[in-house]
Amino acid sequence: MAVMAGMLKALSNPNRLKVYQTICRKAKKGGPGITIEQICTAAKMKQPAVSHYVARLAAAGLVERRKARWWVHCFPCSKALDALRRFSKDPAAFPG
Repeated sequence: MAVMAGMLKALSNPNRLKVYQTICRKAKKGGPGITIEQICTAAKMKQPAVSHYVARLAAAGLVERRKARWWVHCFPCSKALDALRRFSKDPAAFPG
């Protein structure tokens, strides 16, 4: 239950939620992930803030980061998405 609480807490900030939605939208379209620069453009935020938000989302297990040369590509964590789906369908049945 602590893991789910951490994920929900990370998503409780409107800016982190916006960054997470941007990452998920890009993943839905496919491709190599989305870079911090692309998130900044799409979310209309500054790079230091986006990097901080992505780090918080990654610490909560919501986002995976992969470095390719000097770019960091961000992806939504599929296990976290599945856990959030299960929890939203029936919170009472979620193991905790």
